[in-house]
Amino acid sequence: MDLVLGGWQTNGILTVQTGQPFSPVLQTSTTNGTGSRPDVVGQVTYPRTLQRWFDPGAFATPAPYTYGNASRNSLFGPGRTNWDMSLLKNFVIREEMRFEFRAEAFNVFNHPQFGLPNQNIGNSQVGSITSTVGNPRQLQLGLRFQF
Repeated sequence: MDLVLGGWQTNGILTVQTGQPFSPVLQTSTTNGTGSRPDVVGQVTYPRTLQRWFDPGAFATPAPYTYGNASRNSLFGPGRTNWDMSLLKNFVIREEMRFEFRAEAFNVFNHPQFGLPNQNIGNSQVGSITSTVGNPRQLQLGLRFQF
């Protein structure tokens, strides 16, 4: 897109994603060493805070040597929003020679991108988000000579 002032161009990429699905699992296996899922015993609610992304009280440990009834990928993590932008201008020296100046910003608004919450039912931090994914804001400048 050309800006009105002096031939500057701008570009942008907006990425909006829903939350990634994940499965609740038990901290301690009930099936003799293989991965175990909990039983769903109540309505799964989403307070959606970093300390409590989902309500772990909706899950319980099943009887020994049995599998829980929580389905695979039944929970969803936080979504992501990211905006990358660039600003550029071509400076013509002669007909066959030019410079291109480019400024680029990735995650221009420095919006945090949070990881998945702890999914281990029985863990003291179950439901809490303790990590980020992606990168914070990054800026770069470029100069290209074409001949």
